[in-house]
Amino acid sequence: MKLRTTVFLWVLILVVAIVGATIGTIAIVFDRSTRTRLAEELERSREVALDLDKNRQSLHKQECKVVAEEPRLKAVVATEDVARETILDAVGTLATTLDAGVFVIVDAEGRLIADSAAPDAEGFDLKDREVVAKALATGELQSGLWVADGKAYQVSGCRLEFGARVVGALVIGHALDDAFANTVAKHTGGEAIVVIDGAPVTQLTSEIQTAEVAPAVAKVRGGARELTLGDTTWFAQLVPVPGSQGEHEVEYLMLRSVDRALAPARRIVRLLLLLLAGAALASLVVALLLARRLSRPIDALVARTKAIAGGDLSPRAIDGPTEVQSLGSAMDTMAKEIDESRKSLAEKERLKGELEIAARIQTSILPRDLTVSGLQIAAKMMTATEVGGDYYDVVANEDGCWIAIGDVSGHGLTAGLVMMMVQTGVATLVRSQPDANPKDVIRSLNTVLYENVHDRLEAERHMTLSLLRYRRDGGIVVAGAHMDAVVWRAATQKTETLGTPGTFLAITQDIEHINQEVSWQVSDGDLMILLTDGVTEAENAAGKAFEYTGVTRVLEAQATDPVEKIRDALFTALIKHSPTLADDATIMVLRYVARVKTDT
Repeated sequence: MKLRTTVFLWVLILVVAIVGATIGTIAIVFDRSTRTRLAEELERSREVALDLDKNRQSLHKQECKVVAEEPRLKAVVATEDVARETILDAVGTLATTLDAGVFVIVDAEGRLIADSAAPDAEGFDLKDREVVAKALATGELQSGLWVADGKAYQVSGCRLEFGARVVGALVIGHALDDAFANTVAKHTGGEAIVVIDGAPVTQLTSEIQTAEVAPAVAKVRGGARELTLGDTTWFAQLVPVPGSQGEHEVEYLMLRSVDRALAPARRIVRLLLLLLAGAALASLVVALLLARRLSRPIDALVARTKAIAGGDLSPRAIDGPTEVQSLGSAMDTMAKEIDESRKSLAEKERLKGELEIAARIQTSILPRDLTVSGLQIAAKMMTATEVGGDYYDVVANEDGCWIAIGDVSGHGLTAGLVMMMVQTGVATLVRSQPDANPKDVIRSLNTVLYENVHDRLEAERHMTLSLLRYRRDGGIVVAGAHMDAVVWRAATQKTETLGTPGTFLAITQDIEHINQEVSWQVSDGDLMILLTDGVTEAENAAGKAFEYTGVTRVLEAQATDPVEKIRDALFTALIKHSPTLADDATIMVLRYVARVKTDT
């Protein structure tokens, strides 16, 4: 055999061996490192799921505590001669308001008084339920897990007291449903399925069949492991839901797709196969001439691919011919894009989860019933692309109502949490003290909000808030500081603005020296517009703001129209001026009616 043939044959064998070993090493390293990383991420997913569960239980406990202080609820439980229809009406109203799957009240002996899900049920002894027994015995907030009708509910229990007397206990529960499973999945970056005794009770992905879940649960009951569901390979583990006791096992089946995790590595391996195949062909043609020159650069490239497979994505300079240097630069670019893509995806998922939670908080706390004696009210909030911090509320009482409108600084989940604190605080204070002065409510609210925002959330946030106490005679007392109110006087058919000279919330703990009240008076037919800065500061393409002039222009043109039509006209003009809102925009239109017309 000729020397040239022998050399080319040995070069061919050598190149094939090197290429095969390199690709095999890369594939093995990628596979092992990816599977190791998935196992670690799955363990972190378990901690995330438990943290979310803990936070959810904390919110539910606070919810139970707030509802347990509701005077009407305590009254119907404490009073022996209350009609059952009255009790069921109170229970049904509160359960619907809270969107609770479980809303149960028992007497001081643990016997069932009312169940929102079973109105006819009465008298059953529920003291064998741990949440009920401990709530009655200790008076402390309790949490647990109930299973009913094929669903799992996270429940919170608290004692009902009427004065110094224990009159019963309240249990509120929310289902572990698709929405919560999706929240867990988004925060963990994988899939989460709620299972009861091995059977799924939440929605499955298109890759998993219902019949496959029970065998999968049985396989991973001894610990996390890899398994195949459908045509997809998963890392899976079971996470018991805290509070799961008794005859039913309620668990999260946490899944991470191995195939999706390995997809980028497999694409890289395919790319390297193509690149190295071309290099092999070129080396066969010029093996004798370039063997010495190319050996070191090629070794450097091999080392680089191994480094990438091992997770080292930092750039490295590779010496050699222009083509080899270009290949090294391409690999650096590829490694950089992989690193940036990974970081970007993680940040995007985190922000998306935060914004979705904040949006649900922002819309869920808005009042649904705006019926107030003497006032015609129409209100609307239009959210911007990024969730903001607008808030409004109307709490009716016997001689008028309380009205609140404000804006939390900043955006996202923290703003949503602050809004929920304010809504809960306002509702609790004005319902427990309906005749309080607005500035006293503002002072109490500021104390709680400052502690929660600065000491607990450790956030630098504040809130503008106007709190109005309206009475049926047209008198309004206002505390706090927010946007000016726009008032159209029916008697003069002129528009004026009324300022709020109080103080922002959560800036300082002591606001006594700047906490002020002002009194306003409206007459029959007068209109009042309350709004947020997302309205007046909305800019058109030329950078001109909508301002108060835009509001008064619409108001003066349509002042005699129904309040709903005025509200819609204001939003129509706002969107025409600024089609894309940079901030949330809230508008409340109120018309005072001094005398209620009746048929004669």
